[in-house]
Formats: sequence, C-alpha cells, structure tokens
Amino acid sequence: MKKIICKNCGGQFDSSLSKCPYCGTMNKKGAYADFRKKISGMIDSMLGMKDEAQKSVSRMIVSSVLRGLILVLICMALGFTAGYFQNVNYYNDKEYDQKTYDNIVWEDENLEKLEEAYRNEDYDTIKKLYYENSSVIYNWEHYASYCLKEEFSELKEEPYFSKYILAKILYFLFYPDYYANTNKMSKEEYDEYLADREELLQMMKEKDYTEVELKEIYKEASDDYGYLDYGKIEEMMKEETDG
Repeated sequence: MKKIICKNCGGQFDSSLSKCPYCGTMNKKGAYADFRKKISGMIDSMLGMKDEAQKSVSRMIVSSVLRGLILVLICMALGFTAGYFQNVNYYNDKEYDQKTYDNIVWEDENLEKLEEAYRNEDYDTIKKLYYENSSVIYNWEHYASYCLKEEFSELKEEPYFSKYILAKILYFLFYPDYYANTNKMSKEEYDEYLADREELLQMMKEKDYTEVELKEIYKEASDDYGYLDYGKIEEMMKEETDG
C-alpha cells in the first residue's frame, strides 16, 4: 500500500485512509475512494435485492425498476460527491494555509530557544515547546536525536530496575525507532546515539546482563511487530542480588 505524509503533522500513513490517524486531517483521495466504496456497496446490495425479487416478479419489470433506481442513486451520489468535496477542499485548504502560516510564525519566534535548549540538553524546555506546537517540533531537524537523548538521560537516572525499565532499555538498544526515526538523524547525532548505547550496555553489564543475553530477551519477548510482552520479560529477568 502506498504511503503518504500528512501535510499537517508529518505522520506517515496508508494513502487509502480517509484521515490521518495521528491528527485527523482529511486525506482527500482516501476519503473520496472510501465514499466510492460505500456507493459501490450500496449498488451491490441493490443488485442482490434484484436476484431475490426476480423469484416472484417478472424479470423484465424488476430489472427495469432496479436499473432506474441504480441510475438515480448514482446521479445523486455524483452530485453529492461533487458538492461535498468542493466544500471540503475549500475549507481544508483555507484551514491548512492558516495553520501553515501560524506554524511559520511560531517557528520564527521559538527556533532559537529550541536550538539553545537542545545544545544545553534542557529537555524540559523542549518538552514544553512540544506541547505548544507538536507539528513544528516533530519536523524539527534534531527531533529524533532529542527523543533518544531524553530517554537515555531518564534511563541513567532511573533509581529502580523493573520489567518496564528493562523494556525501555531493550527498545533503546535494539529498536531505537520506537522512540524516534533514526533515519532522520545526522551522522554525528547517530554516532552520539551509538556512544550512549555503549554506555547503557556497560550499565547492564554491572547487572550481569551481556549484550547477547539482552538481545535474546528482546527476541523472545517481542511480537511480530517488535513490541515487547512485559510478562515474558519478567519471566526472563535475572533476580537482583545485593552487592
């Protein structure tokens, strides 16, 4: 299935969907195809009715009536579709243009603050700015790196070790795209991620976990989509022992 990128939030989804699953923005082609599919279903239902009716009424009369009804239905559908999508296109384009303008203004006012927070590893400020305008932050060039850096910072400071923390560690080590699309990272940022990854592996060695063992836990506890089962993780965890 062809993938498209939402022009509002930047999320990627199937072109057949009528709306973006992340922000709800209408996908015109998908919505139109969905509408046509519903009309086709209605026509198929009418044709099914024809087969039932032919058992008791003259085939010629029923066929003529149903053809007329189907023709009327198609004309009504086409008329409704033309008017509906004309209005949708107008309002969606108008709303999109306004949102685009607002995003540009917001980015001009906050980009310097965002870049400074990134340099200083001030993740609280970045998080606040994300809540103000997530669509701009999501498309920010350092967004992927920020997600991984913030997660690594939290994992280093986590006082308790549990199945949930181990799951986060496994995602960070073997499925970093769970937190961020690493394809969007620069080479320098990706090298920093690899360094953080090595540091995390060293931390886990102190808990008697080797990289091979961690990878085996991830493999055994993950489903076909790479998501982890906390119950399986708990079963495979080593018992904590005091120093």
